[in-house]
Amino acid sequence: MKLVTPKQAVEAIPDHSIAIMPGGCARASALYMALVDNINRFHNLTLCSGFSFSPYSYLEQGLGSNTRYFTWQASPRVRELFTKPDPKKVGFVPIRLSDLHHVICVSGQIQPNVVVVQTSCPQSDGSVSLGISVGANRDFIRSADLVIAEMNSNMPVTHGDSRIDFKEIDLAYESDEPMWEYIMADPQPVDAKIVEHVMSIVPDGAWIQLGIGSIPDCIMQCLSEVNGINIWSGLLTSGLQDLIEKSSVTPRIVVGELAGTKSFYDFCHQNSMIEMAPTSVTHDLSVVAKLAKFTSINSALEIDLQGQSNGETIGGVQISGVGGSLDYIEAANLSQGGISVIAMPSTTNNGKRSKIVHQFSGGTVVTTPRYCTDYVVTEYGVARMRGKDLFQRAEALIAIAHPKFRDELAREMAW
Repeated sequence: MKLVTPKQAVEAIPDHSIAIMPGGCARASALYMALVDNINRFHNLTLCSGFSFSPYSYLEQGLGSNTRYFTWQASPRVRELFTKPDPKKVGFVPIRLSDLHHVICVSGQIQPNVVVVQTSCPQSDGSVSLGISVGANRDFIRSADLVIAEMNSNMPVTHGDSRIDFKEIDLAYESDEPMWEYIMADPQPVDAKIVEHVMSIVPDGAWIQLGIGSIPDCIMQCLSEVNGINIWSGLLTSGLQDLIEKSSVTPRIVVGELAGTKSFYDFCHQNSMIEMAPTSVTHDLSVVAKLAKFTSINSALEIDLQGQSNGETIGGVQISGVGGSLDYIEAANLSQGGISVIAMPSTTNNGKRSKIVHQFSGGTVVTTPRYCTDYVVTEYGVARMRGKDLFQRAEALIAIAHPKFRDELAREMAW
């Protein structure tokens, strides 16, 4: 490992290469700034990342001329790029997170040349910690020719499989910039009722996976009321601290990424109760399916009357990605006593559109096939899809739709 300035790190990135940038709440702001300031040295640099909570400031200059960006998990911060996507500027690659380390690797369809990570400061054992953002980084590091690390004094040192040896890092620079914080969205009026319905079907002794958003955050805070639960998830937020502090017994917690406030990061620092693991483990179907009563709780943008869900596009615009939801839904279906839940409000925030629809509009993608969907929950109740024929599915979904849309949905049934 060689200590350099952010500018020197940028100068070491070869033109015509594929560079993976940090995701989640990890970021390397000084390198982003140096990249923007020196963007004209590149003629064909491809930048890529997964979902990022922090601004994609490395895309501020040169996109479409010096660089191109692609992602497997679009976020609201890059939504504008996908509204009228220019193939010279942006691309979306549909990848399930369980397949990510197979697709993006030295022998995969996408071969990364450079990976940028944010780590802790050096530890006495000759390693640094990937802290709150393990994810796919361990696998990316093994595949890349050049590994650049921002060693940040504020990055928590986490337990589990989060350490990388100095020898795995080529270039590094030091930083004391505050970690990016994820502030949980304020609960909506209907959220409490949705949470109540979800909690009614979570079994004792379950392994729980949670998606991201106000509803999963609220569910996390209620899980201490369930006997014998453990947590297995790709990402967890500050609600995890409430769960641990309220639980009468110690749950096992396995997670790939953490997102929250500074106080949450301080809580996670050197906390042996939180076991970090790479995506190749957290989303491995063969591993997760062996967890008894595995319970997957995610959301969707809309569900049609056959039970298939769309969690990725609005009006044909990519706003999210496949992510790990289908991995976890399939694992729950295979788990002994497992269940999967898609929990969502019955309407859009303004109440003008039902999220339960007769059929998807043109350009809408299917994130969860109808044959994988299990429970669907809204503020009006619980509908189970497994084992029901198409008529029964439609009837069950109409029963938990907003009352003002039920008659219209019933009239549109065409089977």
